[in-house]
Amino acid sequence: MQYQIQTAPIWDAYKANDGCPLCAIYKARESRIVGQYLAENVMDPDFRVAVNTHGFCPEHTRALFDGQNKLGLALQIETRSHALLELLAKTPTDKKSAAKLAATIDAHRGCVICDALAEPMERYYMTVAEMYDNESDFPELFKSAHHCLGHSVKLLYASKFAGKKTAGYLNALTCGLRRDLKKSETELRNFADCFDFRNAGSKPDPETIPNAIKLLIGY
Repeated sequence: MQYQIQTAPIWDAYKANDGCPLCAIYKARESRIVGQYLAENVMDPDFRVAVNTHGFCPEHTRALFDGQNKLGLALQIETRSHALLELLAKTPTDKKSAAKLAATIDAHRGCVICDALAEPMERYYMTVAEMYDNESDFPELFKSAHHCLGHSVKLLYASKFAGKKTAGYLNALTCGLRRDLKKSETELRNFADCFDFRNAGSKPDPETIPNAIKLLIGY
């Protein structure tokens, strides 16, 4: 493979065999970007313009708030608020102007962190498929991996990059997802059965629901 820098995190995540490898890659990149928006990006003019224009989604706003730089977050939210106030300079007077204002505000609602994650993650999905085609040791790791539902869909879309091994790639991916869904279904049924009066004394596994959520929702 040509993308050694790109493939290293993939090898590490798949070899770890600890939940969805793409979730692990996403989490690591997300943590790094969130940290940047609480550090060097706070006063960078280009990043501030992007924040003012798009803001942060609820999930990443909470992640930033949980960080260690409340002042940096306050400054970014302050200038974001000012940018929104400028959009609201004129009060709409009818349904046409109201719709126009709503569309304008909607166009300025997004998340700079989600945007920063989107492109590199798309490259990772593509690279995973390419590795299945080009790396002799990778297919076995891929076959045994536990991909969450969302990342399974992303990898299905990326199947065109698996080359001559596309059929094997798709078989490994879908069989793995069926395997994990069936296992989760059984575990959830057992969890529920513990609350049946006929099974008095049975203790439900506390990890059953969190594991099912990781599979269905991901990180």
